[in-house]
Amino acid sequence: GYDSDKDSAIWGTSMPSGFSYALFGSVSVLDMNYNVLQMNDTEIIVIPVSNTTGKIMEGDFLVIPKDEIESVKFKKGMLGFTLEIVTSKGELKFKVRKAMLGASWHKDNLGNVLTKFEQQ
Repeated sequence: GYDSDKDSAIWGTSMPSGFSYALFGSVSVLDMNYNVLQMNDTEIIVIPVSNTTGKIMEGDFLVIPKDEIESVKFKKGMLGFTLEIVTSKGELKFKVRKAMLGASWHKDNLGNVLTKFEQQ
């Protein structure tokens, strides 16, 4: 039931110290280290991935509707980026590497996402 854009999904490692997003009730998503971030035109979906199996975890995904997103910023670092998503309910931070082992699609998708959010 979510909008899907396969070219806009990237891996992100959550940064728990920066989370103030508990008001959404999907706190279990924020405790996870690895996430797939589906960043499409209508929403951002944070999908938790098991640290041990690498598979998508069933349960609550965190869905951030576009109308609640105040800003999306990618800050460049040595090995990748820090992604900051500021919303009306708080802030999320993720580490996003330039490339991910075992996920060859990530690098191309990251380029797509960076282009999309630079234009906004």
